[in-house]
Amino acid sequence: MSNSDELSLFWVHETQVRTYEGSGPFGETYTDPQDVPCFIDSTRKLVRDQTGREVVSEATIQGPITHGAKFTPESLTTIDGRERTVITAANHYSGALDLPDHFEVTTT
Repeated sequence: MSNSDELSLFWVHETQVRTYEGSGPFGETYTDPQDVPCFIDSTRKLVRDQTGREVVSEATIQGPITHGAKFTPESLTTIDGRERTVITAANHYSGALDLPDHFEVTTT
């Protein structure tokens, strides 16, 4: 389902994201901050990063699928005034089930 409005009641939080664009001669580059409605779960858990290494995630963010592409690994997101790094990012599509689509990311 392309319309994520069915989950809008769950987006009770907001985060800012600066999407990682890459590394250059002057260090890492990011987009300007963008506000994203979301749900934040501050439960600590063990996850695997892009290389397969186990790392501790301090928070999981879920939000409307329309914002999913902004959260790539190494992007920066702000939770409670603290900037955190995105460890994993996934877009969840329901396909023929016709359920609400959303994104999910884990952060440091």
